[in-house]
Amino acid sequence: KFPNNARLSELQGVVYYKSGKNDQFLESLKAQVAKNPNDKTNWYNLGVLQSKNPATVAEAEASFKKALDLDPKMVSAWQNLTFLAMGDDEKAVADIETARKAGKTELFNKLLQERRNRFSKTLPYAEKWYEIDNKNIDVVELLADLYRSTKNEAKAAEYKAKAAAMNKK
Repeated sequence: KFPNNARLSELQGVVYYKSGKNDQFLESLKAQVAKNPNDKTNWYNLGVLQSKNPATVAEAEASFKKALDLDPKMVSAWQNLTFLAMGDDEKAVADIETARKAGKTELFNKLLQERRNRFSKTLPYAEKWYEIDNKNIDVVELLADLYRSTKNEAKAAEYKAKAAAMNKK
């Protein structure tokens, strides 16, 4: 009845989301960003939904970046972009461990290098997240781990010391 009412469209999307109708929620978000491309929250929410589907990870990255274009200090977008770039690290670690146990050295080294490359891509996002949210111990510990995994021991030690100082408080 009121197709141009932004608030009603937003509420409709919330209903889709809360009822588990993610496909309809996704379409609703796409329609909302088409109508109002300057709404950082809708871009962010679109990115969150897209990030849940391996086929739309590139679109999720673009949506998070669009939200950040609109608000460069949107911590949740930096956080999600960081974890999106990291990928499924539990699976990567399991695959690396499986290759190691099987004695497949070449595969082990390849998987380990792929993980390091992913983490190198992740670092700028995590650093930006830290720049905006530097009192958050989670990002400090994550940066220590990322730097250790990418063999930057000096930066790993720097963030490990920051984490230790934060834990004392």
